[in-house]
Amino acid sequence: MMYSYDKYYERAIGLYRKLHQIPEIGFELEKTVETVKSELEDCGIGYTEKYGKGSIVAEIGNGDKCIALRADMDALPIEEKSGLDFSSAHKGAMHACGHDSHTAILLAVARFLKENESKLDFRARLIFQPSEECAVSGAEMMVKNGVMDRVDHIVAAHCDPSIRSAELGVCEGDYMAACVPMRITFLGLSSHATVPQMGIDAIAMANKAYNELKEAVVREAHGAKYIWSVGRFEGGIAHNVICDRCEMDISFRFYDMDFAARMEKEAQRICQGIAKEYGGDVVIDWHVSTGPVINSGRIANALKSSAQGAGIKTNDITAVMTSEDFGWYLTKADGCLFRYGICNEAFGSTNPLHSCNFKIYEPSMKTAITAFCEYILTINKEYEK
Repeated sequence: MMYSYDKYYERAIGLYRKLHQIPEIGFELEKTVETVKSELEDCGIGYTEKYGKGSIVAEIGNGDKCIALRADMDALPIEEKSGLDFSSAHKGAMHACGHDSHTAILLAVARFLKENESKLDFRARLIFQPSEECAVSGAEMMVKNGVMDRVDHIVAAHCDPSIRSAELGVCEGDYMAACVPMRITFLGLSSHATVPQMGIDAIAMANKAYNELKEAVVREAHGAKYIWSVGRFEGGIAHNVICDRCEMDISFRFYDMDFAARMEKEAQRICQGIAKEYGGDVVIDWHVSTGPVINSGRIANALKSSAQGAGIKTNDITAVMTSEDFGWYLTKADGCLFRYGICNEAFGSTNPLHSCNFKIYEPSMKTAITAFCEYILTINKEYEK
């Protein structure tokens, strides 16, 4: 049976435009959550908010098997300059990463699922997640609160301005890197600049650590892919005062968790050794904001096959060093994060993610809706067997 997804797409456009005007940050998603709840209620779909602040989870279908579908809902602290008629009404906030479209797409898929619920031989768990963009991960919160319990696998989509509209991008295996946003704080002792021997120079300690850590990460990588970037180096208050506090913020991206563990030990050893040498102290804040996104080959191939069967062109895309907290879900079950293209030169949807001029070519959402629904239908046939 061939399905038409036109009515679901038309509904999604209205939801997308509404959500685009009310961007909210992190876990503070009051208007966004109310919009999602209202649409679920209109579909006759029950939901829960028990998995954490700013989250909504709905479940549709029957049977023992459970597939999760995830959409992130939060926006970015960016002032919008896209020129859209439905631009952000919230000053200093913008949906510059397309999460409004992700949410609208999953709500459209929810309506399709509910209308075909009697035909489903599995349960679809719809995860609407807060705080994908922030240092504190909404996915981590929801996973720790049990959202992946009894889930067999999980699928998510993300818009991509580097892929042409009406096309998909899928990567098997290593796809997106794990991320450690690390802060190293060296603590010294201030003194007058003319008597530096009376103080303990925190900038000197941090400078030495900067160089030694750069060498250590090369040494410990053993050929593994990584990014080690110092994004902030800050210390001191005046030219005539020896600095007593200096901070470095480092973005460490990688796929190999053993490599990361080795590097954490090296960072502690090097920084503590430097602090001891100078007579100061050091505090290292090291936390994994997300693990790597490693797409299941089986699920990736099923997604490509079902999309191609619906006439959608799919592209094999390569691994990137950016990160996505979808990796937290993959600590509990296999899954796949795929991309739907939004690039359309005539419309102007060519700007990168996180740009103040970012725009989505709306017909691209129909491609994503179709891809989700066709994948669901394919999986349902497998469970019927």
